[in-house]
Amino acid sequence: MRSLFVNILIHGSTQNCVIDSLSLWEMFKEHMIDKRNCTDAVKLRRIDRALAIIERYLFANGKQMKDYRLPLPSNSLTDDPNKAVDEFFFPTHLNDDDVDETVDTSFEKAKLNHEQENFYKLVLDAVMDPNSKNRLFFLSGDGGTGKTFLLNFLLFNLRRLGNKVLATASTGIASTKFYAGGMTLHSAFRLGINHEPDQIPSIPVQSYFGRRIIESNLIIVDEITMLEKTVLENVDKLCRIMVPKNQHLPFAGKVVIISGDWKQSLPVVKNSRSPEAQVAVCLQISNLYPMFHKTRLTQNMRLQPSEIQFKEWLYKLGTDTSGDKIAIPKSMFVESREELIEFVFDKGFDIPSSDMLKRLMLTPLNRSVDLNNSIVLSSFNTESMDYYSIDKCTNENPLSPYAADSDVAGLNKLTPAGIPAHHLHLKVGSIIVLLRNLNTSKSLCNGTRLIVKKLQTNLISAETICGSNTGMTIGISRVCNSYVDERPDGVSFERFQFPVREAFAMTITKAQGQTCERLGIDLSDEPFAHGQLYTALSRATNSKFIRVFAPNKPKDKDGNVLINNVVARGL
Repeated sequence: MRSLFVNILIHGSTQNCVIDSLSLWEMFKEHMIDKRNCTDAVKLRRIDRALAIIERYLFANGKQMKDYRLPLPSNSLTDDPNKAVDEFFFPTHLNDDDVDETVDTSFEKAKLNHEQENFYKLVLDAVMDPNSKNRLFFLSGDGGTGKTFLLNFLLFNLRRLGNKVLATASTGIASTKFYAGGMTLHSAFRLGINHEPDQIPSIPVQSYFGRRIIESNLIIVDEITMLEKTVLENVDKLCRIMVPKNQHLPFAGKVVIISGDWKQSLPVVKNSRSPEAQVAVCLQISNLYPMFHKTRLTQNMRLQPSEIQFKEWLYKLGTDTSGDKIAIPKSMFVESREELIEFVFDKGFDIPSSDMLKRLMLTPLNRSVDLNNSIVLSSFNTESMDYYSIDKCTNENPLSPYAADSDVAGLNKLTPAGIPAHHLHLKVGSIIVLLRNLNTSKSLCNGTRLIVKKLQTNLISAETICGSNTGMTIGISRVCNSYVDERPDGVSFERFQFPVREAFAMTITKAQGQTCERLGIDLSDEPFAHGQLYTALSRATNSKFIRVFAPNKPKDKDGNVLINNVVARGL
């Protein structure tokens, strides 16, 4: 309820409707506490606790209680800025809404292999010695070599030693893989959507976000291959601005770890499918990249020993720049889309919620995603509901010759990337994915998959099936989704709608960083961008549980299906 309240405050207002936050709090505050054994004194303490939790949620979104005229809790984060920075921005524990904060000790018993141990020592030496020569590190490795595990091990142990580690990732879903305190790089450094060179955000030095950057002595950036080079270059410049005494040093002398696998997807380039265009904007082309000490993990921790041959085949596939088609083993091939769906989800879809995360369908294009989602959803005989958005043009011009500028029906037909559809048809038991970052501390971010538990007119109740809070039930409300088209004749609009879409199937790009135990790949549309085929096939933990549907594709003499494999040169 408290998370839902914060989401309504942050995302619920539109141009025509501004929420009265204080009135909303007074109306529903007693619904945000446990009313069992609730004497007057206990009630006051629980309301104060609810305010403290709301304050934390607002902080995670760059907001404060005063922004919404809400009362402060006792022991507010604003009372002790030093404590707020230390405990909230550099947590050594997992935050829980209703119980005391407890330290996560799982990494105390964790064991590193030889490669991981060497990297850990390199980073530890750099953090402990401000004069160390190597302060920039790039950690790479195939899927399953334990990059994320190693980063979490570093994060836990260095924070335990009193270091302030800023854990970030290029995407919201990747940031949830950190055991505590993960966030997107854009959120941590207040970066905008556009990635123009030298477009540096203005952050007050004494603000919480300014102090977080200044006081951090280690910055982690995971899934770096999907970031444009200008993003990290602007982070470097921002660090130098915030710490002027070290402005002559890369990242102002901070230890920086970037991590990723160059065989996976590169940055998306608007209006271009050229692999060369992707390479031209990726980090490898930046002047910063040669400064990083490179470490590559090779010991695969995910594949079984019997899967070594599959691992070698994947590596060859991910590095083959010849442009030749790749033969998909006929043992993986299925003849129909229905067969693919049945393999992934089992006939009848009698699957526990906890197993849904382990099953995934991938495809290169959104049109195939929509088709597969529609087919799967039609097989559900559960309660359903239709939700229609309220759309409003935000650049309406009475003299405009374009009908969509003033025609709401025209706006209803538009579904730009990242914006929910005008018409959502959902069913209980179906899988959905969030299209917005709602609460990254609870793994509720763009890309989080959930299973629908209850459908109401103004609320969707869903259970998380990925991230550190798997099994948590949340409420999702309608939010204001804004789209800006910067073209001279473009249409910008607001859409008031639930920020979700069906997610039995996802695009390959959206799935980067996720793993599953049963994988179906629909290649009706062949891969067109660097690393798509490798990224898709490497999501599975076992090649025996991968199936590929690729209709009307050529085959080799052994009956293996031949598929385009796009790998950029110059990496």
